[in-house]
Amino acid sequence: MNNNEFTYIKEVAKQKSFSKASKALGISQPALSNYIKKLEDRIGVLLFDRSISPIEITEFGKAYLEYAEDVILATDRLNDVMSDLQDLKKGEIKIGSVVCFSTTYLPGPMSVFHKKYPGITFKLTEEKVPEIMNKCLLGDIDIFLTDGRIDGELFDKETLFEERLLMVVPKNLAINEEIGEYQIPIEKLLSDKIDYSSVKTLDISRMKDEEFVLLNEDQHVRRMVDSIFEKAGFTPNVILQTSQTVTGLAMTLANMGISFVTETTIKYNNIKNHAYYYKVGSDKDAVRTMCVAYKKGKYISKACRKFIDTLKEELE
Repeated sequence: MNNNEFTYIKEVAKQKSFSKASKALGISQPALSNYIKKLEDRIGVLLFDRSISPIEITEFGKAYLEYAEDVILATDRLNDVMSDLQDLKKGEIKIGSVVCFSTTYLPGPMSVFHKKYPGITFKLTEEKVPEIMNKCLLGDIDIFLTDGRIDGELFDKETLFEERLLMVVPKNLAINEEIGEYQIPIEKLLSDKIDYSSVKTLDISRMKDEEFVLLNEDQHVRRMVDSIFEKAGFTPNVILQTSQTVTGLAMTLANMGISFVTETTIKYNNIKNHAYYYKVGSDKDAVRTMCVAYKKGKYISKACRKFIDTLKEELE
């Protein structure tokens, strides 16, 4: 069905004459008659009763015009929407993320993307990793942020950046005076890129008598930290466990205990009063890779692809 088809039938019904309709439409009468005859043959019904003069539209013809107009309007709307989607004027991106990733990594890239493509909206789902993965498999989420520990048979992933885990020590602890040479200047951490090969690594065993605020044991960063403790040969005195990295950081800033955060958490959370930061552990133990992932084989919309590109540009 197309606009010509609808217009031709509507004009013949109005004029009750092929010759008058052809003049009004600016085409030849044989061409118009032949066009409608082929259409009637194709759909298997007569749209006009030619046995009377002037000709009359049949009940089939009336039904055709009634519904054809809706279809034509819907098709036009669909074409407009498709054009807008192609030009990134409209669309929605459904993102999955745990809370700490949302607060740390997403605000900057989402703001940059929104300024470029204001017609694209976001739907952000914040849950635990297993729920996010399940929703992605069901199609409720397009893409999600992950530290790379995902099933390669179910998901495809693209690397965004690597980041290092740092130890955060309250400023009121006396031990800071003993280990001051290992402190990482905040100016370095807030710069675009820091060369950790030039930063001294603190032997974490020197902190064995201190108190720690750590993530819950089922979280990946906690397992990274536990590996560092294990290799240092001691079990930390944990006075508080939390489910959010930023909560642990807030506790350290309030002089509660030593915590661990990634360097990007420090960069992107608008901290006014910093604690002291130290490099601990090896690259193997203290560095993780952040990725964006999606269901294996899933079609990635143009808007989604542009946002992934924005994530890479803003977070690298």
